[in-house]
Amino acid sequence: MPVVIKYVVERDGIEKMTFTSKAEADAYDKLLDTADALYEVLENSKLAGDHSQKEALSMYLAENKDMLLEALGAKRKSTPKTKAKPKTSVAETNNTLPLEDLVIEPDEDIIYDDEESTNSFESNDEESYSESDAA
Repeated sequence: MPVVIKYVVERDGIEKMTFTSKAEADAYDKLLDTADALYEVLENSKLAGDHSQKEALSMYLAENKDMLLEALGAKRKSTPKTKAKPKTSVAETNNTLPLEDLVIEPDEDIIYDDEESTNSFESNDEESYSESDAA
């Protein structure tokens, strides 16, 4: 026997609609929230007739909220578009040359003394180290 999960949207103890997916149930619940808010606006205006007309009008406006917002001058929410950006290298973004174009020049002010840079080890020092001492 299959197990069926149902999502029930309920308002004031009254079952409004049943869905098989949570996303659809949440969307419908949000639609009802919008319709309730619009009903309050219509209730305060005293322009619409009886309760059923206000309820029907608020539901219609909630269902067509995108068109309503556009008519009121709100900016339309657009889906984010991925623009094709021109490919730039890291060198161009940092205003530096690519690595293959870099030239490393020695500093002329520093003179290296070959005698100071070479280390000499006595043969006794080398024998006292084992492989386990190596880093």
